[in-house]
Amino acid sequence: MSKLDQAGAAMNWMFPALPYTIRISYKGQSRAVGSGPEKVEMACKTEESVAALARHDLSEFLDHYAMGDADLNGDMYSFVGARNFVRKDQLWRIHLKYQLRYLTTSLFPSNIRRKLRAVSSHYDLPNDFILSYLDKRTKAYSCAMWKDPLKIGNLDDQELGDAQYDKFDQALTALQVQPDDKFIDIGTGYGFAPHLAETKFGCKNTLGITLSQNQVDNGFSKNLKLLHYLEVPADGSFDKLYTCGMISHLDRSEIERYYRHCYGLLKSGGKAWFHAIIPPANDAGLTNYTTISGTFSQKYVFPDHFQFPIHVHLKIIEKLGFRVKNINFRYGHYAKTLRHWYKAYVENLPQTRHMITPTIERAWHLYLTYASVIDGPQSVLKQILCEKP
Repeated sequence: MSKLDQAGAAMNWMFPALPYTIRISYKGQSRAVGSGPEKVEMACKTEESVAALARHDLSEFLDHYAMGDADLNGDMYSFVGARNFVRKDQLWRIHLKYQLRYLTTSLFPSNIRRKLRAVSSHYDLPNDFILSYLDKRTKAYSCAMWKDPLKIGNLDDQELGDAQYDKFDQALTALQVQPDDKFIDIGTGYGFAPHLAETKFGCKNTLGITLSQNQVDNGFSKNLKLLHYLEVPADGSFDKLYTCGMISHLDRSEIERYYRHCYGLLKSGGKAWFHAIIPPANDAGLTNYTTISGTFSQKYVFPDHFQFPIHVHLKIIEKLGFRVKNINFRYGHYAKTLRHWYKAYVENLPQTRHMITPTIERAWHLYLTYASVIDGPQSVLKQILCEKP
């Protein structure tokens, strides 16, 4: 049996109920995976990329794709959507030997210098490239809040900028931001939250912190600083704390340290708004450190990031002494946001391609579509409103 035959058999075994066809091709020959209309081609250029599929090693195949040794032609959402038809969740795990590379960050929190490098590697890509797929109203690089989030594929019902504005406005309204408040946004991005606190809510003392110099230099507010959260003294001086998406950049071992510092930043009676994408709890051990999609993101998109199920957040928050005032569970918002980003990314590639490497271009095709499917309508956006007694 040829390597191509083995690859076809292996992929059909992994995805036995795929309701459309993905074609594996190599040297003018091809094999079909699934049944139904053909959606996408996995075009292998090297024997090594075919061999990876024959070994059921999709993680290695994606490395070959990122390096240009294979192409994905056709509907990218159909390729990443195959994840939903894998024979069993355990098959979405990477081999144990590959998991060992994440052992350190799963056990020991990153130091400030390492975190600065990790975050900067993404957010300090050319500014015009990043902005090419974000909305111009807020430049928010986090999940928007949609009026109709479950219509994920409908990109004409609401402007991205309006949905992003609503995200900030809803949070700051829930926090009851006042003119005399001392307000901090951890992981502020381009600083729209401090800007809105200043302009709509009249807040005179705001601070937005980020690890991206791009964002400080091109932000909405003058009160943005290049700081790690641990560099802000936990002296109980802040009235309101907002953070959106930043927690996904924490290591597995860092979450309690983070929440403890947030608790220390607030005055008695101070309020915090924690917003993050969370995965469902599972018994297959699927995490950012063990899955094909999660470790691809670790290698090529967001180094040293992790996502925690909701029970992990709540246990730590309550143990530290926060009073949980409200919890929102939102479905579909992140997936729809990513659909907008990917549409803009593809439309602007002719103008932005020269700003990035071919590997980044390929990785972003997967990042912006994988997250929309895998972190799609089943994944939860959680927003927790807390108060420090």
